[in-house]
Amino acid sequence: MWSVDLKFGVSIKSSVIPDQPMSSQAVHIVRLAQAAERLGYDSIWIPDRTVFPADISKRYPDRFEDGPEIPVSQQVLEPVVTMGYLAGLTSTIKLGFGVVVLPFRHPVLNAKMVTTLDVLSGGRVIFGAGVGWMPEEFEGMDVPFSQRGKLTDEHIEMFKELCSGGLANYSGKYFGISGKIFYPKPIQQPHPPVWIGGRSQAAILRAARLGDGWFPIGLTPEEIQHDRQCLREAAEKFNRDPDEIVVGLSTSLNLPVKYRSNYSSSLRNQSTRKAIDELTRYREVGLNYYVASIPGLDTESAVEAMTVLANDIVPAFN
Repeated sequence: MWSVDLKFGVSIKSSVIPDQPMSSQAVHIVRLAQAAERLGYDSIWIPDRTVFPADISKRYPDRFEDGPEIPVSQQVLEPVVTMGYLAGLTSTIKLGFGVVVLPFRHPVLNAKMVTTLDVLSGGRVIFGAGVGWMPEEFEGMDVPFSQRGKLTDEHIEMFKELCSGGLANYSGKYFGISGKIFYPKPIQQPHPPVWIGGRSQAAILRAARLGDGWFPIGLTPEEIQHDRQCLREAAEKFNRDPDEIVVGLSTSLNLPVKYRSNYSSSLRNQSTRKAIDELTRYREVGLNYYVASIPGLDTESAVEAMTVLANDIVPAFN
């Protein structure tokens, strides 16, 4: 049994309101971010998506069962730009990418954007990084799906090199830089924390070797316990202290909202007491950081869901 602190964040699975004019979206996302900060959450998270097939629910029923034909969880604003906007309208809450699909981005330009955001936000960025999972999206971005793991590894390695002092030097199969000055350096040193998304063996090894955090989605306490042990063993093989790697998780809670998240969660359809008991179990098996996934909702319902969690559940872990 592990004795760890448990921090809370909120993931806005959809950063837009479906069927509403684009002119209203900025007000929506700002209200959610400011509500999360006011309620005392440690962080707010936005996922990444570029394009997706129109029949995505039919192609991937295991991910989108019982949801709308076009899931609102896929209707998101570009995360780095959005977090830049929110950074200027908040002051303390951390800004998490949950997660950026790195194979779609060039590491130098992406590092420029992320470090700039870290500077302008006062050092509040959590750099969530993932390989992506949808072949159709890779097709739309003209990126080889089969190479996504190696592209991601090199991207993270080069990101860390660019954040370090002195001239940047890196040589990989896909990316390289030699004797160049990179600016700005981030406020958070040696770099903004890198959290690795996913729960595959490759993702766990990537987190053990390159990550400051591991950030899967929708796992049970038993799965967290098993995979955390794998993470610890892998970290030790890379001569790293496993306790320095944050163990995070994003799932959905059964809160009084109008729309249910499509990711299954053992916390659904349970009372507040049972939710607290389940979160206690997560903490006991080593979870450090819980990110509640707030589904695509109208603004008032989303704020209500965050308020219920903050007032009725989070205090049990303070």
